[in-house]
Amino acid sequence: MILDVICLALTFVFFWSMTVVLLGLVKPSKVYRKRQKKLRFTVLVCARNEENVVAFPIKTSLEANYPQGKIRVVVLADNCSDATVQVAKLAGAEVWEKTTPSKGKGDVLNWGIGQLKDEEAIAVFDADNQVDREWFNMVNDALQSGETVVTGCRHSSNPGSSVISGWYTAYWDVMNELSNRVRTNLGLSGKLTGTGFAFKYEVVKAQGWNTRTMVEDVEFSVQCNLAGGRISYVPDADYADEQPESFRAMWRQLRRWATGGWQVARHYGWPWARAMARKPSLRLFDSYFAILTGMSVAFVHFSNLLALAVNRNWHFFCSVFGSVIFMSWFMGFSAVALSKKGGKPGWLAILTFPVFSLILSASVLVTLVYPTKSWKPIAHGN
Repeated sequence: MILDVICLALTFVFFWSMTVVLLGLVKPSKVYRKRQKKLRFTVLVCARNEENVVAFPIKTSLEANYPQGKIRVVVLADNCSDATVQVAKLAGAEVWEKTTPSKGKGDVLNWGIGQLKDEEAIAVFDADNQVDREWFNMVNDALQSGETVVTGCRHSSNPGSSVISGWYTAYWDVMNELSNRVRTNLGLSGKLTGTGFAFKYEVVKAQGWNTRTMVEDVEFSVQCNLAGGRISYVPDADYADEQPESFRAMWRQLRRWATGGWQVARHYGWPWARAMARKPSLRLFDSYFAILTGMSVAFVHFSNLLALAVNRNWHFFCSVFGSVIFMSWFMGFSAVALSKKGGKPGWLAILTFPVFSLILSASVLVTLVYPTKSWKPIAHGN
């Protein structure tokens, strides 16, 4: 009975998300007016032993089509034991070395942002990112138009390296086109995806960066939503990063994402309910449901397997399983087709994209029982 209620509720979450996608696709994308005034950006690059790639975000940021002197790059070198510090300095960045233990990227951002003062805007990139020349102009226009937190359009720098990197490429297209874009079109809130985002310094001036879960990006998104703000998607603010290519790296990352998702759902469920009761908001309502979408798909699969074990109804099982798999494939294919920029995944990756969805669902269910205990970085540039 309890499982039926949970599955019914999460099925509603799934169909709510589909409704948002359909409504958001028919509404034109928001266009921000070009602004003459240019904000000063402090670019924070979190890096732990990233000597192979750390020069990419530094050079592409400093070489952007943006007024000279308006971009400052600071590398937050987190307990590095390789040549990350030297490479970053040679590329033109300031380097701040963190030598105290870190539980994850959130700790590093908290430490770095705590040392800033009197900034105008902060941008956050990962050490393997490559930033488009117009990224800062596009983000500047959005922030000058009243937005406080914005995210760019994430692409893969290695879409054809393996089927797995191809799956990630399609996944980020789904996030770009069928999550962040449609929600921004409808006046709702998008979601940060770990990197390639920016915010006005006033957002963190009072309390700093204060996250405690393994998904600091999602948690910060929820914090902004609870404070009455939103995450706005800027489709022309392009950047690229390297995707995992092996099953082992993918599984470790997906388990960390899933563990963090459960942490956010647990820590912010009650604050979200109180905020909704105090001041109901469609944006706030959707922002929390967006986090639960992946969990809802996982529980649809789980309840379907459980029903098969109890009732031995293969026809029902195949109908439900086939519908969810087709929906996963259709969303991946549609997102890749809608994406006008960035490299495309190979056809094998597109055709087998539902396999990635199944692995993602498995990570959600596994981490409910066996959560990831510690944050481990993914190696880049190998």
